Amino acid sequence: MARTELAIGEGSQGGRGGRRGRPEGGRRAQIMREQPILRGINNKQLKVWFQNRRCREKQKKENGNLALENRRLATANKMLRQENDGLQKKLAQVLCENDHLRNQVITLTSTITTYNLGRQPEANDPQLPIRIGDNNSLLSLAEETKKEFLSKAIGTAVNWIPVPGLKLRNPESTGTIYVSATCIGVAARACVTIPGEPIKIIEILKNRLSWSRSCRNMDVVAKYPVENGGTIELIYTQYYAPTIMACARDFWTLRYTSILDDGSFVVCEQSISGSDGAPSSPVALEFVRGRMLVSGYLIRPCEGGSTIDLLDHLDLEASSVPEVVRPLYESSELMAKQMIVSALHFIEHVGNETNGKQIHSCHEDPAFLRSVSRRLCRGFNDAVNCFSEDGWTLMNVNASDDIIMSIKRTASFGVGANYDSIICVKASLLLQNVIPASLVRLLKEHRSAWMDFNFADHSVAFSKAACYAYPGPTIHNLSGTPVMLGHTNHDDEELEVIRFERSANQQHVSSGDLYHLQVITGMDDTGFGACSELIFAPIDRTIPNDAALLCSGFRIFLLGSNTGEDTGSSNIAPNEALNARNAQAAISHPLSMLIVAFQFPSEADLQEDVASMARQYVKSVISSVKNISLRTMSSGSNPVMHSHEANPAMGLKIPESTYFVNLADLICQSYRSSLGVDMVGFNCESTDSMLEQIHHHHYAILCFSFMSLQACLYANQAALNMLETTLDNLHMLTVERILDGSNNLSLFSVFPTIMQQGYAILPPGNCLSVTNRCVSYAQAVVWKVLAPDGSVHCLALALIDWSFV
Repeated sequence: MARTELAIGEGSQGGRGGRRGRPEGGRRAQIMREQPILRGINNKQLKVWFQNRRCREKQKKENGNLALENRRLATANKMLRQENDGLQKKLAQVLCENDHLRNQVITLTSTITTYNLGRQPEANDPQLPIRIGDNNSLLSLAEETKKEFLSKAIGTAVNWIPVPGLKLRNPESTGTIYVSATCIGVAARACVTIPGEPIKIIEILKNRLSWSRSCRNMDVVAKYPVENGGTIELIYTQYYAPTIMACARDFWTLRYTSILDDGSFVVCEQSISGSDGAPSSPVALEFVRGRMLVSGYLIRPCEGGSTIDLLDHLDLEASSVPEVVRPLYESSELMAKQMIVSALHFIEHVGNETNGKQIHSCHEDPAFLRSVSRRLCRGFNDAVNCFSEDGWTLMNVNASDDIIMSIKRTASFGVGANYDSIICVKASLLLQNVIPASLVRLLKEHRSAWMDFNFADHSVAFSKAACYAYPGPTIHNLSGTPVMLGHTNHDDEELEVIRFERSANQQHVSSGDLYHLQVITGMDDTGFGACSELIFAPIDRTIPNDAALLCSGFRIFLLGSNTGEDTGSSNIAPNEALNARNAQAAISHPLSMLIVAFQFPSEADLQEDVASMARQYVKSVISSVKNISLRTMSSGSNPVMHSHEANPAMGLKIPESTYFVNLADLICQSYRSSLGVDMVGFNCESTDSMLEQIHHHHYAILCFSFMSLQACLYANQAALNMLETTLDNLHMLTVERILDGSNNLSLFSVFPTIMQQGYAILPPGNCLSVTNRCVSYAQAVVWKVLAPDGSVHCLALALIDWSFV
């Protein structure tokens, strides 16, 4: 029975195996017939061959599926890019429509407001502008504005201080420029007589975009004539931010034009709000709303021209900006240079052109030069600000360094028509002991030092994009010197053209030479707030006139320095609004801020590559600029920076200057008032000046700034011997570095005592010289050096009975 079951089992298994094996065997026989070469191979090898064959067929099928899926994803990706581009265009269109609707709403609001205030259109002229009645709130506000303006411009409402350093250069123009001693915000005024008819001067001054490089946009939203012959205008004005560290400013103002009984013209302006019965103002998210206090100009005809009383009074909301750039928003003198002096210079130049008087010889029409220069400056301001309403989008939101990168789409490139976007890379940094004009001069003369970047080491596509704007060492060769086109509005503003010859071995760049249009400004400005610029842009004949230039370059502000000339009164600081620390920074040594902004053409497919290389390029430029500034300081090739006027702590054996003479007086007076006695050995009846007695006193006397850095400003001969240094190198030392001896004394520990009683006595201790030699002293005293107005001018330190250990 068991055998039968086993036989049946084997038979059934053999039958199943036979059924399975017949098709396999048939196929194998067929393959043997088709491939005779396989007949000599054993079954095991054949089995391996068939297994490999099945794997190859399966792999071929999977590869086909992957290729099909890849084509499907590529098509979907292309559709997504096209959809994204379409959405970008729709977004730009929606933004334009939004601006248009906003302007319509503003116009409608002002029309409704005016209608409610009382309008009486003439029946015979339906197009006549809407009139405002005598009882209109806006007219009442306008009359109040005019009254306050006259009291500030020609009355006694404001205490004005003349600034002799700000002058007009036209010999036919005479007058004085003033700044306010004490007021809210910043205020400046000019009273000048200048050639020109009042009506033409009013037209120029009203068109702020023509003469103000910092003005971005100015719209007269509504304009109403009034029954007394005057005109009321509602104006929305935007200003660029000068740095990348603060937001731009905008203003919503009422401007009132009228004529006085004596025939004088008055144009006054001030900020308004809804509480004044005025329409609601436009709103821009990237702007901080500034406040214009009553400002304007009074123009009276006179023999040979017009007499102008020009007044600007602004509250720029300085508290909203970082402290390091706050002096730019708190200086009345700086505003006088940027607003009043710029306007008057523009009027002078336009008048000279009208009368056929050319101050500078130039090869081009002055009006053309002004237009080109304005395009360059505007393009650079756009790069520094990168407004989103212009299409800019921030790229590196979470970047850890100080480099800021933005991108925008554009279709107007001229020679770069193949590019569809712009990448802007910008940064800012502080530079010690650097004068803006001197640094710009060096950047101009040593262009290859900061342009030396080999784009050929990177992708061909990027090299092509970079070569459109920036010559590299192996791509272009500078041919000849810049060609001067001429001066523009300002005597120290030059417009030049530079030609770069393309290398013959570079096949990935277009043929022909590369031309840079370049403007250099502020070369004669050395006072507080001095601003010098080097701006350039690639150009050729294919660039449309309405296309924005691809502007790049440098802007340097002087945040702290003295005015550079003796105003006749050492008690008047260059900026009355500076606090003690900022004032001391302005007296000690120059502190400048450098703003760098470079724009690169790009294609959407190469955006990441271009952004990465652009970042490397800008970092290389910044490093080169730092090296140039350091070499300048060490070599002494900067005459302005090493003069006692620009930096009083440098370069004189016996510092016989107005600054040091006044400082010596303040040191002695403050010592006497704080401690109640004169310094030992100091003789008030001596024929020697106080400066000579201080400089040769046996105490080691140091003066240092009233700041967290506490940099040294002055040292007498004993202190210089003790520190083993000279006045040339004194500015590089701080008090903390000097007092870093064995006693580890910090002035911060006695600072409250100094502020409370005016001085502090320090116990015996040690200090270090420049060569790290230990110096011991028996006693020391530190006291406040007070300015005539009672503010803290600086701190003084006297070390008694010192000797080397």
